[in-house]
Amino acid sequence: MTADTRRDRTRLRRGRVRQRHVALLLLFALAASGMGAWLANPAPATADTTARASIGVQGRPDPFPAADRDRTRTDLTVDGTWDMGDQSDRKLTIIHADNPVVRDLINGRDEDQTPTGFNPDHATGDTGNAYAYGQCTWWAYVRRTQLGLPVGSRLGDGGMWADSAKALGYWVDDTPRQGDVIVFSPAQVNNAWGHVAIVEKVNGDGSIEISEANVNGQVGPFRRTIEAKQTHAYQYIHY
Repeated sequence: MTADTRRDRTRLRRGRVRQRHVALLLLFALAASGMGAWLANPAPATADTTARASIGVQGRPDPFPAADRDRTRTDLTVDGTWDMGDQSDRKLTIIHADNPVVRDLINGRDEDQTPTGFNPDHATGDTGNAYAYGQCTWWAYVRRTQLGLPVGSRLGDGGMWADSAKALGYWVDDTPRQGDVIVFSPAQVNNAWGHVAIVEKVNGDGSIEISEANVNGQVGPFRRTIEAKQTHAYQYIHY
């Protein structure tokens, strides 16, 4: 490459640099003049521009919109409490019970129906099935265990179960519920021992279906229905 060629290329590069500088200066001058004109005569806000201004990135509503003086102010509560709705209140008042089946019942089907002061974690008296095979008490223990409901091991003869359960803290009354132990007094079954069975279903008409063992000397279990008008004559051990 000759000396003349190198000089020509150098002059060409310098000329291009000067052109860029001039172009940048012109752009700055135009921008400055436009900003000054806008500041001197700002465009009035319109409904359209206001609507666009309230939209954030990618069309999402602005999380912090400007205050609207025409909007009615809502005062804060004095005590600073939260309105969390009825469902949240229910979640905050769940009654604890160690037995998961009992816990579901007292917070669901039997909510607000348990006696005042009832302790769902009372002693159950359960140390295993101590009842003779084939007896009504044996079946009642087996079935309650299958259902996941508490049952005592030494509640006595069938007719004694309601009083024995009450002494341990069980909820006992005359209203049948599915899964209950139904207790028949000796007078109700014409024998000296009484009888127990399990409430398998409460029908819409108020009648109940029970399962039981030791009926006429047969182990069973057997199933029968008790009419609605008779159900409140018996005691029921809930849990």
